[in-house]
Formats: sequence, C-alpha cells, structure tokens
Amino acid sequence: MPKPDPGNKIALTAFYCCALRATDAASDTPVCGDKFAARFVDDLVLSRIAPLLRFKAPAASNVARHRLIDDLLRDVVRRDTGRRIFVLGAGFDTRAFRLPGGRWWEFDDPALFELKEERLPQRTAPNPLLRQSIDFPRESLEGVSMYLMPDVLTTLASTVHAFLPRARFVVDVMSPAFRHWFSRGLGKELARLGAPMADTRTHPREAIEVAGYRPTGSMSIVGRAVEAGSLRIPRIVLNSFRELRDGYAVWTFKSAT
Repeated sequence: MPKPDPGNKIALTAFYCCALRATDAASDTPVCGDKFAARFVDDLVLSRIAPLLRFKAPAASNVARHRLIDDLLRDVVRRDTGRRIFVLGAGFDTRAFRLPGGRWWEFDDPALFELKEERLPQRTAPNPLLRQSIDFPRESLEGVSMYLMPDVLTTLASTVHAFLPRARFVVDVMSPAFRHWFSRGLGKELARLGAPMADTRTHPREAIEVAGYRPTGSMSIVGRAVEAGSLRIPRIVLNSFRELRDGYAVWTFKSAT
C-alpha cells in the first residue's frame, strides 16, 4: 500500500505536528493527550523530522495550539452533539475519535488517507466521520497557514465562505513580527527541509477578512503553553511583550455579512 512520503513538504509538517502530540501524550503531564498520534510515528518519520525536534519552544506552542482548538471544539460539540465540523487539510487529526460528539468531515490528500485509514480506520470512530480525498494544496487551516501567501489564504477562505457562509472559521495565524523574532530558527530548518514559511509583510488576519469574514476572538497560543507549564516564560515578561503573547494565536471568524 502506498504511503505518504515523509519528505513531501506538507506530509513532513503533518508528521512533525503528530510526533509532537505523541511525545506530549506519553509525558507525565500531557497538555493535549492525543493517544492516537503515536500510531502514525515510526523511526523513519522521526529520523526525517529530527532537526525540527530540537526547537523546544515551538514544540510547546504547537501542542498548546492543538489543545486550544480541542477545547474550542469540545465546547461546541457538548452544546450540539450533531454539529458539523469540516477539517481541511486534516492530516493526522484525531479529534473525531477523541471529542464527545460532532459529525466530522476530513479532507486531505489520497495518499495520506491511505496511511491514516490503515492505522486509524474511519469506521472505528465513535462519532460519524467521513474522509474525503481531494487534490488541493494540502495546507491545513491548523498549523500551516504560515506557509500560505496572502492571496492563497484569501482564495481558500473565500472558497469556504462561498460553500459554508454560516460556518465559524477557526484558524491559527502567525504575525510577520512573531515569525521574524520568535520562529526564525525553526523557519530556517523548515525551509532547508523544503517547507518554507511564507515571507509575508501583512497579518494573515487581513487576508481572511478580505474573503468576507470578521474576527470574533483570538486566543494566545504562547499564553496557553505558559499556562500549561510546558513553556517557562514569566507572566510579567509575556505580558510585557505583546507580540510574543499575541503574535501567534488561534482566531475565530464569522461571516461579515
């Protein structure tokens, strides 16, 4: 059975995020606790992403980001167990198996889903789940928006808005200043491995607003990691540097019309 090539740009980042969640789940004090993540991580994957794993602060933020979105969606499905949730560029997302409700649709590359179906079959999910293979630039709205140039992000958001005009749009975004000051090392390594971050000058929020959305809230990813104790930054320092606190955040949007 063909499997995603870990050297592929997007597959590599999907494996990287999954490996971080697997490490977290195996720790004494997990932040996210994704016990399914380890199913997708093997020695070959770890060898390819090894240069990325030395960056501890981005790793802590990555897991905290996933937990923030977990909590947001957990609250949604507890209030409405039949809520539809569409995960674009799903990668190795396992929320349909971990959260208490929801009707789930996952969209991603056919080769990636072949591996995912082998190790975590859709039929075993406790919630309704449909995986739909599509050919599209496999950027997820969680974890890779920083790889998208503004016009591409606007096109993606516009497509979602056209088909799901009443949907709430959830995406993590990184400001250019945060990328420059706090993600430079990881960014250089990602670029070396073939997954460069987009060299943008405007906040990604603006590209989403152009697509017809307005922001309804944001949550600090670094702040959540500090709260969890996985990132040790004194609160006074965090609150003194606004870009460190707010430059990388999970944003929610709704239609502006």
